[in-house]
Amino acid sequence: MPIEYDRRSGAARWAAQLPREQSLRGAILAAGLGRRLEPLTAHHLPKPLFPLGGRLPIAELWVHRMIDAGITDITMNVCVLAETIKRHFRERTPLGVEVGFVDEETPTGTLGGVAKQVLGQTAKRVVDGEPTPDVRPFAGSTVLVPSGDIVTNFDADMIQRMYEIHRRQGAAVTMVVNPIPLDRRKDFGTVLLDGVEAHDGPLRESGRIVGFHEKDPNSPSNLNNASIYLVEAELLREVDNLRTQARVDVDAPFYDFGKHVFPALLGRLAHAPLAKQYPMHAVRYEGAWFDVGTKRDYLAVNEQYLDGKIHGPASYATTPWGQLGHGVDVDLRRVTIVPPVVIGDQCVIAPGATLGPYAVIGDGWTVEEGAAVAHSVLWGRDATGLEAADTRVTAHTKVRNCIVAGGAIDRDVQDATVRPVDGGIEVLSLDYVPKGPRA
Repeated sequence: MPIEYDRRSGAARWAAQLPREQSLRGAILAAGLGRRLEPLTAHHLPKPLFPLGGRLPIAELWVHRMIDAGITDITMNVCVLAETIKRHFRERTPLGVEVGFVDEETPTGTLGGVAKQVLGQTAKRVVDGEPTPDVRPFAGSTVLVPSGDIVTNFDADMIQRMYEIHRRQGAAVTMVVNPIPLDRRKDFGTVLLDGVEAHDGPLRESGRIVGFHEKDPNSPSNLNNASIYLVEAELLREVDNLRTQARVDVDAPFYDFGKHVFPALLGRLAHAPLAKQYPMHAVRYEGAWFDVGTKRDYLAVNEQYLDGKIHGPASYATTPWGQLGHGVDVDLRRVTIVPPVVIGDQCVIAPGATLGPYAVIGDGWTVEEGAAVAHSVLWGRDATGLEAADTRVTAHTKVRNCIVAGGAIDRDVQDATVRPVDGGIEVLSLDYVPKGPRA
């Protein structure tokens, strides 16, 4: 069953009513290497396609919110398993909207990722032999830039309110910020605001950014850079001229929004003076927000989605205990279901099996007699392309707090990733991270 979306009326798609010179482009950052999510990202799915609730890819939420807002000029930069991402959006994007792609064989940082999506063939070339961006230069004024691994309820109406504040303030950048616990300041960029103005609704206030601290445990602020921006194309044209390779060993590095662009806008990056002042503002968002940076983050956000705290369409028919797909072989009187649970299409759930709480059984899985799955996500065959024999939880096996890409699960597994390999399955700790640089 395809995922169904409620389409907004033409009047509600506010960005479609803007004059051409004020038009928006959506530029989704989706080229991260996803090292902390390996081996899943290296062998099975790129992080932007990690599914919520069985079928809904993380990045697809952003595509549909842009469409709901009337933003139909949408691009995405891609790197790991790039063809998998392209194929998905070419087959699934609704309403005839065609997503443009910028290939990044070598990641060029968040600045490079956005600049190439906006400036197209005119963007600066900083890596020998890098492909020319296959998107046309943006002719409008403002770009909506979300990180493709951010899961949030920041919807089309909030994008509109943010845009109105951005225009009224004459900002070059408007950033969404949200409060985080003080002990997480070391993990995120945080901002200081001045001239704060209160608002009704989920965008509680806005103000001018006067300080930015990148992953500083001693930052005086707990307002987190939520990795959702409105950026003026004029600014991107100037800072792209300063852009360097995305390496720490280059002279005067300039490739990252948090490390380089925002400090430069505040006049605090001596090697990157700008031709003029570019105002930077923020809107404070009070609502669900998750950065899917680790495998534990991914399991947690799936639980939030099953609890209804993350807003998104159901992948299957809703039931009192969760969601149920088509063609499922199950006698609900003879299995134990502890809500919430999702069972995808063409699954076989044997008598005596126990599912839940927080079990996502993707399309095509067999859960045999006496087996138990809880706090886990089993990816469906549609996502991984595996044969039926590779998606089975064998009798009396327990799967708990796991991400399973496939395989015949023939032993108890907990706090792990599981994937099929020649001769069986590979089981690695959820906290496994390969050696090497993060991106």
